[in-house]
Amino acid sequence: MKIVYALFLIGASLTASGQSELSKPTEAVNPPFKLEITANLDKEHSNVWDFVNSAETTVKTGSMVVVAIRKTNITDHEISKSTGAGTHSSYYIDVHDSDGNLVGLRKPNEVKMIGDDHGGHLAGTKDNVLQPGESMIDHDLVGRWLDMSAPGTYTIQVSAHISNDPKSDVVKWNIITVTVQEPDPPAAAPQ
Repeated sequence: MKIVYALFLIGASLTASGQSELSKPTEAVNPPFKLEITANLDKEHSNVWDFVNSAETTVKTGSMVVVAIRKTNITDHEISKSTGAGTHSSYYIDVHDSDGNLVGLRKPNEVKMIGDDHGGHLAGTKDNVLQPGESMIDHDLVGRWLDMSAPGTYTIQVSAHISNDPKSDVVKWNIITVTVQEPDPPAAAPQ
């Protein structure tokens, strides 16, 4: 009986792991949009995101890591600004530490509710769509939800489903690196 039960458990775990691999969305071959992310603001304009110099960012421990996500329609027809498949604003944000481990959520007592980061869209209007070549920019306070408090190097990639179907293909684009450094030592007190 123990052998049958052990074989059943092994079979169930193999089936479960096989299903999770099969249910993973595949990357879209001909995506209708592109996603770009950055954690850098333009050096000359403090309210403009820099998508050109987006590969690396350095912040001090305790700083809030914020990313901007630009979604651009690369088709010849209008597409939806967001889909119902995904987390808020339809994006999935994967953050890994320097060892390749997925970064976990902050402890519940560390999560700060600041308010909604994303504006609403009016139903039934052109406010819900991107025209060909049109872009929109969202931002996400990644450091609010994910624990990036330890000094080190983190990689961040954003993905989104191409439709409302949670089994649809996903679009991924660039990966950025955020280095979290120890804060500067306090200045020596004047003697």
